[in-house]
Amino acid sequence: MRNHRHDLLIQLSLVLLLLAATGACSSTPESHSIQDPTQIEPVPLEAGESLQVVATTNIVGDVVHQVGGDHIALNTLMGIGIDPHSYVPSPADSAAIHDAHVVFANGAGLESDLEQVFEGAGGDALHVYLSDGLQHRLIGGELEEAEDEHEHNEGEIDPHVWFDVNNVILWVDTIEQVLSALDPANAAAYQANAASYTQELEDLDAWVVEQLATIPEANRKLVTNHPTFGYLAGRYGLEQVGAVYPFSPSAEPSARDIASLQDAIREFNVPAVFAESTVNPKLAEQVAADTGIELVALYSGSLGGPGSGAETYIELIRYDISAIAEALK
Repeated sequence: MRNHRHDLLIQLSLVLLLLAATGACSSTPESHSIQDPTQIEPVPLEAGESLQVVATTNIVGDVVHQVGGDHIALNTLMGIGIDPHSYVPSPADSAAIHDAHVVFANGAGLESDLEQVFEGAGGDALHVYLSDGLQHRLIGGELEEAEDEHEHNEGEIDPHVWFDVNNVILWVDTIEQVLSALDPANAAAYQANAASYTQELEDLDAWVVEQLATIPEANRKLVTNHPTFGYLAGRYGLEQVGAVYPFSPSAEPSARDIASLQDAIREFNVPAVFAESTVNPKLAEQVAADTGIELVALYSGSLGGPGSGAETYIELIRYDISAIAEALK
């Protein structure tokens, strides 16, 4: 019988992993926190039984898989092409959450109505919000000031934290600590997997810096379908100068919004507008046609399908960075 508390919140600190803290402006309510991963009680698994793990998005799922490997039974809720902002769980998803030992979520308001999903599913799974404790950016791209953390409304935080590879390195630390605490018999494997994957991510981060440095400084400006790439821009020296959907794909832009965006494209001589696999590209196509610039498809909230070249998190970043560098050169 699992006896760890329902709706327990694991929070990642940039200073000390898994320090108790309240996630800034995320969708998670106040909940019990832990000071030390040793406070997580191991799951009493039977011989041959695997830890039951759920991930919300397929990006989170891929990172969890890299750490957990074959020692966990992983269920990823959102399939290829599903927009996390508008995700609605199926009965099978709710059952998976109910039966899980641990659920890993992006958090920071990315997954739609996440707390209601957890409440409706029930069960006693540990809920881990990987974005808690990270240095967040606001939708406009600026860093959130620590003293202002609780002065913003939900939705003002940019939840697309994985576009800074260093944030995913921190995810890996959290995932390893949680899996090792829940399943200490396989802790050595989780630690080895995490160390190997962290090295791959560090190499990826260096590669991104290299690739984007080839773009002339005057050209390092992004126009996107919605403000997805704030962390990418902030970490790697780009600038988001406009978006077709200024706040969210669920909020239709006005004619004035579109006109302002087209003015910005002309002012900054932007050569391309970047669309996303999970957002309807119709308006982006119109903006590209009206301004005579290229439309370039990227992956953002979901991995790509088989043969896409974006089937893992690392492949997604490599795909997007290569496309951005090519378009902006």
